[in-house]
Amino acid sequence: MVFISTQEKSQLNNMIENTDLIFILSHIFQLLGWAFLPLLMLPIMYFLFSKNQFLKSLSFGIVSTIDTFNYYIGEIVKWLLPLMVLTISFSIFALSIFGKSWTKLFETSEYFHASVIMLGAASTLLAGKHVRVDIFYSKMNNMSRSLVEIIGFYSLLLPVCIIILWNSQSFVRSSWMILEGSSEIDGIKGEFLLKTLIPIFSVLMIIQGLSISLKAVMYILRHEKPLLPLNFDDTFINENSFK
Repeated sequence: MVFISTQEKSQLNNMIENTDLIFILSHIFQLLGWAFLPLLMLPIMYFLFSKNQFLKSLSFGIVSTIDTFNYYIGEIVKWLLPLMVLTISFSIFALSIFGKSWTKLFETSEYFHASVIMLGAASTLLAGKHVRVDIFYSKMNNMSRSLVEIIGFYSLLLPVCIIILWNSQSFVRSSWMILEGSSEIDGIKGEFLLKTLIPIFSVLMIIQGLSISLKAVMYILRHEKPLLPLNFDDTFINENSFK
């Protein structure tokens, strides 16, 4: 016979309650995802019904909101880069000179690195500073580039991000259930937060790809496009603006 203390029983009950809550939240996010899915067809709908004023207003607002949102996320996470450099430098000096090493400090740089890449990817796409494995794109005119952006969104970016989003939900949910931490005893107990960056990355990339596709359709139809905020850097005035 196995006896369970009152404290262990309380911890077990809390774990069961957390598991139920996480399952409910995961289903809510899934429903939100399915509800958002029809919006991904908006560039096609805009192209087919270009004279519909509601579609024009909706598309205009969505593009402006997405671009501004991802821009400010990029502006925030970019400050993690100097912090990451300082953290790594301090870790190296402490180990080399004083022979001291702190697992939490070392893992902090990994958290900074992952956050910059996963959260800043959509902002990089907005800026047009992502790596293009395409020798023809730079030689194309704006009309051809617009078609490439639309086709690329539906044939490459969207399917890949949906696959990542779908496959990541199981291990992210499992990680939250146990509040997964570092494999090191003195490490950061936030592995579940690090894994959550994967679906967030997918969502940010999908909505930014949607924004670029809508701007491409607007260019093809010669419609007015949303202006970038006044505090945008010149690097954001590029081919993705289709001027």
